[in-house]
Amino acid sequence: MKLSLTPGIANTIAKFLTSTALTLAFIALAPLAALAEMATLTASPGSRINVRDLPSTTSPIRHYGLPGDRVEIITSVNSNSDGRLWYQVLFPRTGARGWVRGDLVRPDSSAPPSSFQPQRVSFAPGSSAATVGGRVQGGQVRDYILNARAGQTMSTSITGTSPFLQVIVMQPNSRTLYTGSGNWSGVLPASGDYYVRVRIVPEEQANASGEYSLTISIR
Repeated sequence: MKLSLTPGIANTIAKFLTSTALTLAFIALAPLAALAEMATLTASPGSRINVRDLPSTTSPIRHYGLPGDRVEIITSVNSNSDGRLWYQVLFPRTGARGWVRGDLVRPDSSAPPSSFQPQRVSFAPGSSAATVGGRVQGGQVRDYILNARAGQTMSTSITGTSPFLQVIVMQPNSRTLYTGSGNWSGVLPASGDYYVRVRIVPEEQANASGEYSLTISIR
């Protein structure tokens, strides 16, 4: 028996099948999107990071990445050939993809927090200076708050384990009063809360970290 359909019924069935196919396609793709994770390539400043055809150091080099490049992780494997963890990555800006050694990829999920809660600094009775310390890595910043009056002199002095540590002093109106890596002293132009920030200089944030000791005085 041959079933014949009117044009109207045929169109309705066709639309239903198309809609069902699209729905199934989105359902299939959704888990893949959920697996995507961003990461940063890490290596010594100025070096090139090999991006290979296969997860092996003997595989041909397809192209290169640079420290600080942002990539999307497609998948990861432990290679039988060299025992290393490898990531297959996608460069969003160019569409290029390939395999990179795991020790040269820092997934966002393993990265340290970008910042910490500001810490208010107070001086001990009879003292006009205080010393604080900590550690910063990558794009982290640590902020210290001090209340001061216009005409007072603030001084900062920092020592640490990294040559890339930087101090920023910000006025109550959020304008920058000082940026540098050495000792500093200056007369304060306004009364209110001043922020003293410690960070790694931006051009080295992809690879540098450091512990520090910061002394702040107000007289």
